[in-house]
Parts: sequence; C-alpha cells; structure tokens
Amino acid sequence: MADRPPTDAASAPTHTPTWQRAQWLRWAGLPLLLLAVTLPLLPAQQPLFLQLNHLAAAEPEALWAFCTLLGDTNVLFALLSPLLLWRPQAAMAAMAAVPAGGLFSVLAKHWFDAPRPGGVLDVAQFHLIGPLLSTHSFPSGHTITAFAATSAVLATLAPPLGPRKGTALMLLLISAAAAVGFSRVAVGAHWPLDVLVGACGGWLAGLSGAWLTRRFPAFWQSLTSQRILAGLWAAIGIWLVWRPLDYPQGIAAIWLAAGCSWLTVAVLLLRWRQTR
Repeated sequence: MADRPPTDAASAPTHTPTWQRAQWLRWAGLPLLLLAVTLPLLPAQQPLFLQLNHLAAAEPEALWAFCTLLGDTNVLFALLSPLLLWRPQAAMAAMAAVPAGGLFSVLAKHWFDAPRPGGVLDVAQFHLIGPLLSTHSFPSGHTITAFAATSAVLATLAPPLGPRKGTALMLLLISAAAAVGFSRVAVGAHWPLDVLVGACGGWLAGLSGAWLTRRFPAFWQSLTSQRILAGLWAAIGIWLVWRPLDYPQGIAAIWLAAGCSWLTVAVLLLRWRQTR
C-alpha cells in the first residue's frame, strides 16, 4: 500500500511558510555574529573555566547532571518524541540535523584533539561530576546536540506561530540549550570555548535539518517514515533504562525521556489502529 499522511487532525501536517534566502541567511548569521562579538572578549580559558565551575558547584550536582543528560542524543530525541503527535515536521527536522551535527563534532574533535580540563588541571582544582574525561574537548558534543535540536525545532515551528508565540518558544528552547551547554562546564567536562563553538555549530546543523524537511516534505509526511521513527524511539526508550549511566545523579532525565518515548509510541499505535 502506498504511503499516506496520517488522517488524524492532530498529526496532520500544517502549511509551513516558504522561507526566502534572506531568512535563511539571517538565521544562519546569528551564530556567526555571536562568535564575532564574543571571541574578542573571551578571557583565558583556564581562569574562566575555574570561575564558572566553582560558581556552579554551589548548586546541587543532580541539577547539572540532569541538564548535561539533556544534551545526550538519545535522551534529547526521546524527549522530543511527542512532537511526532503534534508537529511531525519538527520531529523529523531534529532527526535530520543529526548528520551535519555529528559530522561537525567528530571531525572537529579529531582534527583539534584538544585536551579537556581533566587532561590539563589537577582534579583537585575543579569540581568534577561524573567521569573524568581528558581528550577530544573541542567542541562540546552535548552542546551541539542541544542547539541543533533547538534550531531545527524553532526554524520549523516559530515562523508559523507568529512573533509573540515564536519569540516565547525561542527564549524557552534557547535557555534550555544554554543550560545544557553551561552544565558541561559545571560537570568539569569542557572549556567555555568548547561550549560556545558547539552552540554555534549545533545551530547551523539544526538549520540543515529544517531545510531538508522543507526541501523534501514527502519524507516527513510519509506514514512509513513516522512508523520507522516510532520504532526507533521505542528502542531508544528501552536502551536508556538499561545502559550504563555516566551521570547517575541525573537519573530523572533518563526516566522522563524514556517515558516520553513510550507514551508517544503508545498514542501512535492507538491512533494508527483507529484509522485502519
């Protein structure tokens, strides 16, 4: 049987305004502007890292462990799974950002091969949460993931929502992604520069995912694609609760993500059964 879009009104694709080249350039220019403004002002990495890390140590470890797990690819995409019930294009855009974000992370980490704080400083000098990491610091992969998902979802949802709701959504998601980035300094895993560049690279990767879903709408409208994605999320939910955990203080993030994926799959199965 040929693929067809879901007939349920809540999951039916909505019209997405066509972006002109100038709009894509404005969104892509945001991280470049951020780098141009902040890099000249960025102080030496070690003192800034120690200052921020010690400042974060005043807060509970569970908070930073929870935030840092939100930058884990499996956890984050499980948390985004309910989008498949509401706006499947946004869910697909986040997934479509993975190739660009992953390629940027892997290539940059191996090209620069920069030591992490744990490879330069004595562990007694900073507050460590989770495992002691020492290599492949630049850029922060967790931050790339968080900002890629944020950018992909915003570029899909914000324009149709209008200025007021779109701005509110932007502030909410960027704040959450920034918390993930800061948590990488708080747990002692990354330098501030790693986080800054990871945020900018992730933002651009997210735009690539949003562009792909606009360029190939038949992909995210396909019922087969959504079923494959639902199966993937079900598997991720199982994997999350069984895999070894580097940040056990943030276990709440694992159960929240797994619960989101299982609930999404259950609703989708019920919906598809009713539309037979």
